[in-house]
Amino acid sequence: MLKSRERRDASGRPKCGFWHIAAPILVTLIAIALVVSLLLIYVNSQRIRREIDENAEYLNDLVRKVNENPKSTWKAKFNKFGSKAKDYGLKSPRNETAITEYFNLLEKFFEWDIMKNHIKTLQEFPVDELPESFDSREKWSNCPSISYVPNQGGCGSCYAVAAVGVAADRACIQSNGTYKALFSDEDVLGCCAVCGNCLGGDPLKALTYWVQEGLVTGGRDGCRPYSFDTSCGVPCSPAVFPENEKSRGCVRRCQNIYYQNKYDDDKHYASIAYSMYPRGMTLSADGKKRAQVPTIIGHINKTMEEPISLDEIRTILKTELFLFGPTTMAFPVPEEFLHYAEGVFRPITEEKFNDRVVYWHVVRLIGWGKDKDGAHYWLAVNSFGRNWGDNGVFKINVDSMEKFGLEYEAALI
Repeated sequence: MLKSRERRDASGRPKCGFWHIAAPILVTLIAIALVVSLLLIYVNSQRIRREIDENAEYLNDLVRKVNENPKSTWKAKFNKFGSKAKDYGLKSPRNETAITEYFNLLEKFFEWDIMKNHIKTLQEFPVDELPESFDSREKWSNCPSISYVPNQGGCGSCYAVAAVGVAADRACIQSNGTYKALFSDEDVLGCCAVCGNCLGGDPLKALTYWVQEGLVTGGRDGCRPYSFDTSCGVPCSPAVFPENEKSRGCVRRCQNIYYQNKYDDDKHYASIAYSMYPRGMTLSADGKKRAQVPTIIGHINKTMEEPISLDEIRTILKTELFLFGPTTMAFPVPEEFLHYAEGVFRPITEEKFNDRVVYWHVVRLIGWGKDKDGAHYWLAVNSFGRNWGDNGVFKINVDSMEKFGLEYEAALI
């Protein structure tokens, strides 16, 4: 009789391995988990697809309302990269000590002679010498930076892009066209501790950084080129900003192909930075501590028996543009703005305007004009690239937006 090779336990019964029992159960559980995972992926993909379709339908309806309105002063074109207003949770940390230092510096600027002379020039310039329409690209045609349309890509850097654009424009204008370099948005984004980051920031702080720390050259071939991806949309959704924020950093050296100067020697400086229009500034990390920023209009109002009118304020802003070059402008962007194609932009309605605001945005003002109905508009360069809007440029009537506290910033060399 052959001996059995069957393994037996102490009682003499056959001994089955654990995996003989567990393996089928484990395979079954894995199969169930896989089916459930695939089902969840499918359900989620359907939800995302449904959300995309619903958003597209909603945004297409906005476009139709603009284009079918006989009183509309602008034309819209559906932009598949347009965003619907929602809370993207973009919150930036604040260094109260550092911000307070910048704020104190802004106050000191108004004590300096260069600022006092600047305000005097703005007030004494003959109003009748301001043209009905104006375009900085034409007056300073020897300054190519004014016509340059940047693309901020997947970073919420509009504040830095606009401020640095103003800096390049004014550097060229002040040099009578001999200094034509672009400045580095990346330098502000990475190395200014108080200006902001890819989740947003303050152009006034960026211009103050120009005074304090200086700016190096930018553009593709300059000291510090812009590195953020632009393939995520025109414009990119704020949803991608947090991920791209992770790659932001301060690099105090020039790229290898730039041999004109070392980083420190490549710096260009301004003398003063300032805000044109009354505004506040958040100082504390919790957002509760705020202060009123000293401004050109605010200073003028202190010398008047009554505050100057909106038309007089616009005259001061026009004079600033006409004599010294582009400024920044911050304004709330409603959903329909992202579909702008041509004409003079106005919100489709003031009703539920706040519910349609996607984000606050900063652009570069380069001129002004009058619409067919005689209403004032600003001419501005956006930071979404040349394929957006009217070759990257747009006209905007801000009459219904003034109550939100639009911000205009600049600097002098």
